[in-house]
Amino acid sequence: MTFDKLFGPATIVYLVSASVAALWWASALTTRVQTIERSTVTAERIARLESEVANLTESTKDLKHGIGDLVHELRQPKR
Repeated sequence: MTFDKLFGPATIVYLVSASVAALWWASALTTRVQTIERSTVTAERIARLESEVANLTESTKDLKHGIGDLVHELRQPKR
């Protein structure tokens, strides 16, 4: 049996097109995975920044209370 009788032109076209489609799908999948990885890194950075902002807010409140207490003490008449 020769190659021509075993595989016709339609079979060869089908195999080539299926291979191209599989490669195209794999390429698109790789792009999606890279996008998701970048999004995850960005989300982690945002979470860290939110935590830092919360810490800074708490520190600012503590400083405001400390300054308020100091001003109150300075305004009281000395004994």
